[in-house]
Amino acid sequence: MTDIKSALLGNKRKDDRASAGPRSRGRDAKLQALGRQAVSTLYMLVRNVRMYDPDNEIFVQPFDNLRQAINTIVAVDSRFTLHAVGTTVYINDKQMVLDFTSIENVKYLTEMMKEKDVGGFDVNRPVQLQELKDFIWIFSPTNEANATEDGIDGHKLANIKVGKFARIQEILDRLEEDAIDAERKVDRKKYAMTVYARAIYYMGKFVERLVSGGQLPAMQPAARLVQDLVDICHENRSHFLGMTTTRSVDDYLLHHSVNTALISIVFGNELGMTRSQLHELGMAALFHDIGMAEIDTKILNKKRQLSKQERRIIDLYPLHTVKTLLKGRSLDASMTSRIIAAYESKIDYSKPMKDKDGNIKVMLPKVELGIYGRIINIGACYDALTSARPFREAYGPEVAMTLMVSDMKYKFDPWLLRVFMKVMAIQPVRVLEGSAQKIQIG
Repeated sequence: MTDIKSALLGNKRKDDRASAGPRSRGRDAKLQALGRQAVSTLYMLVRNVRMYDPDNEIFVQPFDNLRQAINTIVAVDSRFTLHAVGTTVYINDKQMVLDFTSIENVKYLTEMMKEKDVGGFDVNRPVQLQELKDFIWIFSPTNEANATEDGIDGHKLANIKVGKFARIQEILDRLEEDAIDAERKVDRKKYAMTVYARAIYYMGKFVERLVSGGQLPAMQPAARLVQDLVDICHENRSHFLGMTTTRSVDDYLLHHSVNTALISIVFGNELGMTRSQLHELGMAALFHDIGMAEIDTKILNKKRQLSKQERRIIDLYPLHTVKTLLKGRSLDASMTSRIIAAYESKIDYSKPMKDKDGNIKVMLPKVELGIYGRIINIGACYDALTSARPFREAYGPEVAMTLMVSDMKYKFDPWLLRVFMKVMAIQPVRVLEGSAQKIQIG
């Protein structure tokens, strides 16, 4: 299931809070805090029961914390209902607002639950310590059976009713559909801007950790944000085209990364790519220039001509991009695809050649480049040209396209460049006037 409902319900909660009284808001905040505590403790118990027996002393305090959190919610709402699938958790029909650092823990918890065919559980009266131990024992490696609604033989549950995974997934699917239907009544442009801002924030944290040498943030939040962008694009791509004009000279890399991902997703959608392909394209585009973060900003923002040594440092940044993408991550098919796309987005499509009259002709490359790299190449160049830099003002869209189809045309796939002009609704010949005949594509 897509994680877009996290943001959708987040917007709905803001509207609800605006009309709700202080008492209602305080109650919701308490439910969120207790719910997160319960989920965090469940994760710790399920993870460690694979190594220790539930009666081990290390579990005394965690079990007591879990019992108190559940029973407090039962005292207020007369029930405790936990539904969890993927990275989505509902408690008493309220979605838990999880921070980025807890997403991986929740994912592990739900994967372990799914292995035992557990999608959640219900409690209608105060639960006792022993019953919690019997529930956690379901996930012990000594148990090979899937749980029934009342637990497992020898560890039966009286007040805890286990929910089967498939049934819980159906419930969450319905909640997701309801959330999406509700969100359709909200200004989609506003929501798109919210996702854009979250993507900028995430990239800011990523770059900050990269520069400081700290542990890089998990990729899962980025994957969810890119999926949100893909979903919005399928509904209305016009929401995006205006957003890419959001610029920041000081934080160029952050905005450039997100803008390139946006443009690439819109472009790929126009080419008929599937949602999964658009997601992979967006992820590759988001990190295609991340190696720039490790280059001294004095070099990147230098107004005068670069020295040979400075140019060499710039030329090596694609290598930094690859190293960054590989830090702490396995080389699976998706990561391989992103690395290839990031590298190929820096390669010129063809080599410029001059004829006897001095006119530039194009010689096609010997190596065929992948579609992701060719798309990102165009989107990244367009965004770079239309962004203000310390050493120049931003070019207007028509001027940028004029440069791309004339002086820089050898860098891009000519057919894709024609499609890009249609997607962006830009006709560069309007600014060329008498010299328009000099533009040739392909």
